[in-house]
Amino acid sequence: MINQLDMPTVLFLQKTSYIAGALTLGYLRLTSTESRGVGLLVASFVVLAGGSTLAGHAEIHPALYGPLSLVNIVLAVLGYCLLGLAFVVISNPDRKIKTWLVALPAAATLVIGLTTAFHLNNTYRATTFTFLGCLTMAATAIIVLLDAQREPLPIRKLVAAILGCASVLSLIMGLEFAFNTFPLLDVANGFFLMILSKFVLAISIVIFISERQHLKIRRLADRDALTGLYNRRFFNSAVPSRLHLGDAILYLDLDHFKQLNDRWGHAAGDEVLQIMGQAVQAILPPHALLARQGGEEFIVFLPAEADDAMIHAERIRKAICDLRYPSLPADITVTASIGIARASQAGSDLPYLCREADRALYLAKAAGRNRVCDADAEIFPQDQQRLAAIGFSSGVK
Repeated sequence: MINQLDMPTVLFLQKTSYIAGALTLGYLRLTSTESRGVGLLVASFVVLAGGSTLAGHAEIHPALYGPLSLVNIVLAVLGYCLLGLAFVVISNPDRKIKTWLVALPAAATLVIGLTTAFHLNNTYRATTFTFLGCLTMAATAIIVLLDAQREPLPIRKLVAAILGCASVLSLIMGLEFAFNTFPLLDVANGFFLMILSKFVLAISIVIFISERQHLKIRRLADRDALTGLYNRRFFNSAVPSRLHLGDAILYLDLDHFKQLNDRWGHAAGDEVLQIMGQAVQAILPPHALLARQGGEEFIVFLPAEADDAMIHAERIRKAICDLRYPSLPADITVTASIGIARASQAGSDLPYLCREADRALYLAKAAGRNRVCDADAEIFPQDQQRLAAIGFSSGVK
């Protein structure tokens, strides 16, 4: 079967597939901001294309068969190591990798080839190439799936499946080359499927990077740039417009924040908003949703199963009082006023509850700040005289 196969033609097609993949991914590398690791994948395709070119020349130039076949297997090892490293980095761009380590297996292959001349045996060379491909593809498929916990992109399953299939294909071909019998795949069909897998991998990486970019854009649209919390747009889309019985809305406003900005500067004010936002986020119960309303105002959705909203509001108020900020003197305390509104029946209107929570916030401000006011509760007697003197319509904030 091997003798009947026009190997130069197969190797030419393989080289073409690598070059096409390199060109596609090279364009992606130049035009995308989320392309760390793609350059390594381009390099792997270029190296593998170089290896295929030398293998083709070795078939038609018998006098150069020895050195060309040695360089071919060294480039194949280097190319697959680069490919595996590329997928590891693409899967998690924050992963720290020492790129130079990929040269070690290639250097070891070169030394072994010079000392044993194993590359002169087609079976040994083909077995080495295919088994290395099997191990590389299998390992990267596992890494791509494991990284889904950190970044659950839908394309990950497809990429892992393609890598897994390529690994199985390489394993089958490696075993067939090792035993010099081809009951499942002849060499021509095996190389054809390997060529096809490279095309599919290149396309899947383009989709992978595209999904990552779309996810980043969506996060930018949903998040407040300063605090990293959700913004009001996301809050309105995530919270049902009709609430369940017992659901609550909290409006939170930092007291005297304008004076803080005027006295200590806007950088200090930004620091307060960032630290306070993260601190409040950390103590909220599961399924609660915190968003920045704008300026120094924040809004919280508490589902009915989160226990009493007043308890959570007091916990938030106290946590904010206890915070200290590097840009402010240690004796400066930042406080917050909070207004609560609860859904008194199923199907309560979200905009109405927001207005009620805002009204309760104004009451908390007018009653002296640094306190929680429940829209459904009566004002304490000691606050009634103060409210009468100030007048709720004054809009103190």
